Amino acid sequence: MHRRRLWLVGACVLALTLGLVATASARPDHAAAAKVKVGGTLLFGAEQEPPCLNNNLNDCNNTWGAYVSEMVMPGIYTILPNFSYQLKLASKVDLQLNPMRVTYHINPKAKWSDGKPVSSADLVFTLKTTLDTSIDKAPSGGGWVSRTGYDLINKTKVIDPKTVQFTFKQPFAGWKELFLGALGILPAHALSGQDYTKVFINNLDNPKTGQPIGSGPFLVKNWAKGSQLTLIRNPNYWGPHKAYLNSVIFRYLTDSNTEIQQVKGGEVDAIYPQPQLPLAELRTTAGLKVQSSLGAQFEHIDIQLGPKGNPLARNPWVRRALMMSIDRREVLKTLFSKLNPSLKPLDNVIYLSNFPQYQAHFNKWDYNPKKAASLLESHGCKKGGDGIYSCNGTRLSFSFESTKGNQLRELAFQIIQARAKANGFDLTNNFKPSNIAFGQDLTAGTWDLFMFAWSGTPDPQGSTAIWSCPNKGGTSNFMNYCNTRATALLHQGDHELDPKKRAAIVNAADALIGNDVPSVPLYQKPTFLVYHSYVTGMRDNATNQGPFYNAEDWWLNK
Repeated sequence: MHRRRLWLVGACVLALTLGLVATASARPDHAAAAKVKVGGTLLFGAEQEPPCLNNNLNDCNNTWGAYVSEMVMPGIYTILPNFSYQLKLASKVDLQLNPMRVTYHINPKAKWSDGKPVSSADLVFTLKTTLDTSIDKAPSGGGWVSRTGYDLINKTKVIDPKTVQFTFKQPFAGWKELFLGALGILPAHALSGQDYTKVFINNLDNPKTGQPIGSGPFLVKNWAKGSQLTLIRNPNYWGPHKAYLNSVIFRYLTDSNTEIQQVKGGEVDAIYPQPQLPLAELRTTAGLKVQSSLGAQFEHIDIQLGPKGNPLARNPWVRRALMMSIDRREVLKTLFSKLNPSLKPLDNVIYLSNFPQYQAHFNKWDYNPKKAASLLESHGCKKGGDGIYSCNGTRLSFSFESTKGNQLRELAFQIIQARAKANGFDLTNNFKPSNIAFGQDLTAGTWDLFMFAWSGTPDPQGSTAIWSCPNKGGTSNFMNYCNTRATALLHQGDHELDPKKRAAIVNAADALIGNDVPSVPLYQKPTFLVYHSYVTGMRDNATNQGPFYNAEDWWLNK
């Protein structure tokens, strides 16, 4: 899943050394401009097909949908591989305090593909649409992903068609994440008067004309559901240069083994898969290049606390016992001994392990079957003849959902299932295709346990929408978890501009979440960008923008 997240703001820019996994050809390809070959189509094997393309809606909030949106509709900033922010649609951004004001100077050259300028009106329209709570009540869309930060803007001043200033009623530490990519800036002239829950679902078109629209280097030409999505060069792109490629085709290969075999066989030119065991052999495959980084994604198991989940999960002692019955180190050893043997379990759901703010708060629930059994039995739970505990007449049986066809996740589940069963928990396989798992089940809360990954950017503000109480800004809190103190701390952290004070506040919230265990963090995921040696200009980006952040620079040297 994709989410807008902020882990760093303003002067506190974290320049991480992300190449923590052994790589082959980890440097991007550079060639003199004179040697660039314009034209051609790049086939990119995509492991997930997004349910829809409007990434602002929970039902569409998918990493691969975000990759498409980033190439078509970039935001004020692009996040670079070193986790720094580079201006994209703006030529300058001014920050003033007391009160906090952010002034956006939109690049004079920035325009939409139909020739209309990207303007102050677009940012004002985007803000208005973001704050429209009627979207949450609509029968489709699943509600808005996150309004964090936008809801603090209490004054708008349009200075001129390319300059707009927003005043905040409280300081907002994650201000650089506002109007970011993945539909962070909407075309007002195309969408005004439209039902936002019904636009950008199957395309990124102007609903008034039916023509593709975007401000980035590519446009969506068509989407053959179940097969592929085609992007074509934006002929009116205003950036330093138009895309070198004529088109990029995302070919949906939802079985990870098929994905790997197709890049080996040359049926696709590049893949960006989640870590899988067969990837190790690709480093030595002739004609292929591999870049790998310790990225901004983390795998976890959410526990449903709402009315549609197993009612026993609402007890903190059950959740703690469940986590202590899962041997995370066994999972890592089996899954990553060949890919990255140095990976360790993740014990924080806000700061990742290679961030200086990281503190381990979940490690007190490390694998400990004796302690788990003692905890369950102290609450009157008893094992049945099948070895599964029952508590107050209800079996500790949980449906376990994740993405079908992801071989590594399926293997992880087998390990988790076997170890949990030995410790009195019954976990049943409920894996489904990604478009159903994410597009329907996750937001509906029709699951007991759900294993997936959050993908983010360098600031903790996006965590507010995930871990806050559902009625206190938790628009992406699909677990229905609520700790009012943690919620208050997360909101407090969003307003604290001092980096050290903010980290302390956010870690205090994570400590509370770690005590409640609404989710079991597993590990931080390494990225793997695999492409043929004739693909030039491609570079891994471990943020949620992925390697697609510079797609206009890709070209085929063949």
